[in-house]
Amino acid sequence: MISITEWQKIGVGTTGFGIFFILFGMLLYFDSVLLAFGNLLFLTGLSLIIGLRKTFSFFFQRHKLKGTSFFLGGVLVVLLRWPLLGMCLETYGFFSLFKGFFPVAFGFLGNTSNIPFLSAVSGLCSWLGGDALRWGKHMESVHCPQKSTVDPIPSPLKPPSPGWWSQLLFPSLYHLQVSRGDEMRGPMSSCA
Repeated sequence: MISITEWQKIGVGTTGFGIFFILFGMLLYFDSVLLAFGNLLFLTGLSLIIGLRKTFSFFFQRHKLKGTSFFLGGVLVVLLRWPLLGMCLETYGFFSLFKGFFPVAFGFLGNTSNIPFLSAVSGLCSWLGGDALRWGKHMESVHCPQKSTVDPIPSPLKPPSPGWWSQLLFPSLYHLQVSRGDEMRGPMSSCA
């Protein structure tokens, strides 16, 4: 069991309030005061949850400097009362920073909730990002020990297989294929 310190509990609350103020500021036509307050609370909460050293090392890794500069630059622009431009910069920086996490999150949600669309989105994210393991394929090999190989990560230079696109666009046909046994892929596959 993971033990959570009091500082981490305070950090979760602070991060939650930060996200709330950011969303509320966006609902109120990009109110700069609410957005700035939400940004400060979010960054403070993040540093309380994972610690100052880990926060600093996360944001200032060499391959994440572009995303960090856009995200922190967006925070600075919001603080200077240019909320629309600042939120655009922050959004781009956020997606640049966390592009390796999206395939893992969508694949995990697709496997736990058994929604084929989320697993397909995880494949699309890993194809676009190219630097994260597709969680659905990894978990399939963990749950089925007789399967010895894990599918490779799709390369960003070559498109994914045609079956992948049909799974994304026509999930009901995908279920028919799996139930007939034509193609055993994705979260609906069994260990048989």
